[in-house]
Formats: sequence, structure tokens, C-alpha cells
Amino acid sequence: MTAIAEKLEISEIPGVTRPMTYEEYLRSPEERARYDILDGYKVYRRYGKDEMASPTRQHQSIQGNLYVALRHYATSTQSAKVFLAPCDVLIRHIPLKSRQPDVFLISRERLEQNPPDDSAAPLSPAPELVVEIISPSERPGQRTAKLADYHSVDVKEVWQVFAEAKTIEIISLTEDAIETVGTYKSGESIVSVAFPGLTVAVDALFEE
Repeated sequence: MTAIAEKLEISEIPGVTRPMTYEEYLRSPEERARYDILDGYKVYRRYGKDEMASPTRQHQSIQGNLYVALRHYATSTQSAKVFLAPCDVLIRHIPLKSRQPDVFLISRERLEQNPPDDSAAPLSPAPELVVEIISPSERPGQRTAKLADYHSVDVKEVWQVFAEAKTIEIISLTEDAIETVGTYKSGESIVSVAFPGLTVAVDALFEE
């Protein structure tokens, strides 16, 4: 390949050097990296104080504990399913925008309205409950933008997990408001807004 051809090819990577369309997104190869798509561009997730491009072991441990806790509820009630990132939630088609929650819980009712599990299409309708493990490098404005996006696609509840403080903030998203309903710490149990009967001990989420 000539230098000119190589330069042309690199300059036309959808989602990296120019906005990606929804159709290009569906045709793109599977990528295991964490990223959101904002206005058609891939914005890769970064973790930790040094903004490393892969999650910390602490992040992975919390994510695994969350999955176990939510899966216990999902299997015992048979009312929902839990998924881990990377798994896209569609925010809008034009310009293309998607989010990848760390963990999410979706009712069987909403899941049945989504494409089949082997489809490349992002989730739409969105899950009722999403969980974001907050990186120390993540700015308040970034968190606010995520909440606004989740609110726009009818997510009902967001858990924001602060690893260093070992606290979980529960945020309710209603038609009229986005508001914190509680912040839970060691020795307490989270009570879900969106899923009746779902309670999780805070300490269980930070076990190593």
C-alpha cells in the first residue's frame, strides 16, 4: 500500500476520524474496548488517576460483585436479565449516540422488545436500571451528561458507585425530574426504585 493510499484509508475510519452512521455501526467489527459513541465518534472510556485505557482490578472486582448481586435477583424472580459492559444502549440514531453502562438490569418485558441476543444492534428500548462505576478521572459534567442521556431513553434508575468512598448513590429518573433518592454506605443496603424487592448490601459490592 502506498503512503497516499494508507493515509486515505486511515483518514476515513468511521467513528474515529469522522462521524459514524447507524448503518456503519451495525456493520463494524466487534470491539471489546469500552467506549461511548457521542455525535458519531467513539469516545473510549478511561479509568483511574493516570487515565489508563483499561479498567483497574478494583473496578473489575466491583463490576463482578454487582453482576452477581443483580443476577441473583434476576434468576430468583425470573423478571429480568443482567448484562455486563461492553453492551451498547442506543440514545439516538442521528447523530449517532450510545452509552455502555458497566452493568445493567432489564426487565423481560423490555428485553422482548429488543433485537435478539445475537444481533449487533444496540439496546432500544433501554434497560430500566443502569450502574456506572465512577472513575476518579470522571468529571461531574460527564456524569450529568450520562444521566441526561439515560433520562432521554426512559431509564428509570441509575446507581453511581464511588469506589474510593465505598458509597452508592441511587438516582431516580422520572418524567419530570432526575433526583437522588439516597446515598448508601457500609453497613446499609441499597433499595431499588425500579425493581420491587431488589435490595443489595453495600458491603457485598466492595468485597475483594
